[in-house]
Amino acid sequence: MFGSSRPGGKAGAARPPIAVILTRYRAYRLLWATTVLTQAAQWMMQIALGWLMLDVTNSAGWVGLIGVASGVPFLLVSIPSGVLIDRFDRRLTLLASQAGGAAVGVGLALVVVWGVVAPWHLLAAAFLNGAMLAANSAARQTLVPALVERAHLQSAIALMSAGQNATRIVGPSLAGVLIAAGGAGGAFLAQAGCLLLALASTALLPPAPAATSEVLALRRNLIDGLAYIARSAVLSGLMLLAIIPTVLVFPYVQFLPVYARDILAVGADGLGLLYTGSGVGAVIGSLAVASLASLRRRGLFMLVGLVVYGALVTSFAYSTWVPLSVGLLALTSGLGSACMAMNNTLLLMHVTEEVRGRVMGVYTLTWGLSSLGALPMGFLGDHVSVPLAIAAGALTSSLLTAALAVRSRTLRAL
Repeated sequence: MFGSSRPGGKAGAARPPIAVILTRYRAYRLLWATTVLTQAAQWMMQIALGWLMLDVTNSAGWVGLIGVASGVPFLLVSIPSGVLIDRFDRRLTLLASQAGGAAVGVGLALVVVWGVVAPWHLLAAAFLNGAMLAANSAARQTLVPALVERAHLQSAIALMSAGQNATRIVGPSLAGVLIAAGGAGGAFLAQAGCLLLALASTALLPPAPAATSEVLALRRNLIDGLAYIARSAVLSGLMLLAIIPTVLVFPYVQFLPVYARDILAVGADGLGLLYTGSGVGAVIGSLAVASLASLRRRGLFMLVGLVVYGALVTSFAYSTWVPLSVGLLALTSGLGSACMAMNNTLLLMHVTEEVRGRVMGVYTLTWGLSSLGALPMGFLGDHVSVPLAIAAGALTSSLLTAALAVRSRTLRAL
């Protein structure tokens, strides 16, 4: 297994899983670094786009469209990219997507500097950036099982999630400072810089050969991947468990600029604080999962956790006190990150190498489904209220998850 610097042993097994992973697997450390840099760039892009769109249009609906434009590429790109990932070097996908994302950031910075920003510029940039992120995410997910031993997979995935979530502290805070100091252009340039550093780290990874030498038509590959998921009660259940909160709850993050400006009245700096609270909770949740490699009944944990998650998001929706809002964001993000890390682990443990790219392509597609929730959430926010729109989605998610928990013995038993 490439990336391992020495064999395992009793001494290594006695150490905490996180320490083993960080010291034993050099290639994993490189992937972790490129993941952190890429995600920091994405958070800066997301915050700058949302804030700039709100400033240009003064509309929660337009802010919601940023989420739609970012998410649609996941629906279009994730599954085809999963097919290609199974057939080509996965490292090249990471390199190409990081270079493309950096180009988008530079282009946005120029548009801002020239003073010709229009809503369609921001939507187009969100779409292109989303396409790069979709391909990057699918490739990155498939690399982790090849870099660590199976016994360390849950901890490796959770540690990767912790790194990604740590960027929710650094990325938004830096973006908030840059926006407050000189406008969104600086945030876009910083995003491009992070992606160029990520590209340099990715270039040091060893080649990741194709998982299969079988060359089939794209359509056949897509059908095989979807059929593989449909035949498995475990995989189809885990996909559904990922889809419910993604569509109904996750879009609320797109509306944090509305909370910062109109509900909590804390401005761009306060927006960074909201994302920081969310990031701190997410890191804690991910690290907790990384330390619990032997945890049993993960499926039951996810089901109960996601029901509570919806209730906590509903509480956040109606909070008007900044300390309470930040605390609730930390709790919701911690619980949500723990559940998603376990979901990701179980998916990777139940697929074979030959179809891993296609299955994770479908899984990455579920992230883009948040765009389906962002549009009605933004519409309802414009015509009724943003808190009501968020609460409606979160409570519906809890009810559907509870129903799934009652009906699916397979998920409860995982």
